[in-house]
Amino acid sequence: MSHPTTIQVVYAERPNGGVSADSFKIISAEVADPLPGQVAIRNHYLSLDPYMRNILNTPEMIGRPLEGRVVGQIWASRHPDFKEGDWVFAMGRWEQISVVEGTAARHVNINVAPASAYLGALGFTGLTAWSGLKHYGALTAGETLFVSAASGAVGSMAGQIGKIRGLRVAGCAGTDDKVAWLTDELGFDAAFNHRTASNLTAAVSAACPEGIDVDYENVGGAVFDAVFRNMRLGGRILICGAISQYQRAPQPCVPNILDFINKRLNMRGFSVRDHAAEIQEYIDEAAAWLRDGKLKYRETIVTGIENTPAAFAKLFSGENFGKLIVDVR
Repeated sequence: MSHPTTIQVVYAERPNGGVSADSFKIISAEVADPLPGQVAIRNHYLSLDPYMRNILNTPEMIGRPLEGRVVGQIWASRHPDFKEGDWVFAMGRWEQISVVEGTAARHVNINVAPASAYLGALGFTGLTAWSGLKHYGALTAGETLFVSAASGAVGSMAGQIGKIRGLRVAGCAGTDDKVAWLTDELGFDAAFNHRTASNLTAAVSAACPEGIDVDYENVGGAVFDAVFRNMRLGGRILICGAISQYQRAPQPCVPNILDFINKRLNMRGFSVRDHAAEIQEYIDEAAAWLRDGKLKYRETIVTGIENTPAAFAKLFSGENFGKLIVDVR
């Protein structure tokens, strides 16, 4: 078997403060033959996600391509469940060809949705929203759900799933265009621009005049402070992200701990990794929603693996709209 080269995006140095493209370098490396039980995937799409910022705090990652979710086609297989040309999802790396264990890959059906959707609406992004609300939201139709970073990949899924479940849904985003997309396209009942709001607590109150039963929290910081002040009796706070804190020291964000007692609040942090086994159950349900027009998604696709570092840096400034993906080819 020939040994082609693959372009890799290697973590070069730990960022001093915010992430920049300078933290990475582009190199060429030889592709190893897959061992028994392994597959080589020619990556078509790479997923860029906020959680990856935490990987940069791991010194042993320096000098290696970052790990990330990929969708591509089998280039070579030494696993009985996969053959050349099969479309698959896997935890791969920032590179053109990734060799992984066959047990870490799964087939995807590109006749149901475009391949890139399996990194977003039909991938772990959607699963994050679905599993958090399902397992920890204790949802009741007619309640109010608030979603921070609501136009983001996870937040937009959470809000739409909330609507499907019969909730009143409100949220915030960082531009007027994103706010309009939430209300005009996704069916949010209310939304506001958190960057231009003069008083966040008042803005949340105006969007949720009867208070908030469930907070799907992606941001933290000042936004969470404002949401916390508007929680209702018996409210549930689901924390799956805190993008306001990934690049800076955590700031105090709970205004009054006594509110937990007085309002009988429940706050739960969770990780989608705990629900990975449910991915097919989610895909089956979400694919039907997509087909019926109940679930919509938006992608920002950056072309060229060499542009991955710059695209990743922009993830934390809110420049992307919806799911951020790199088209490797």
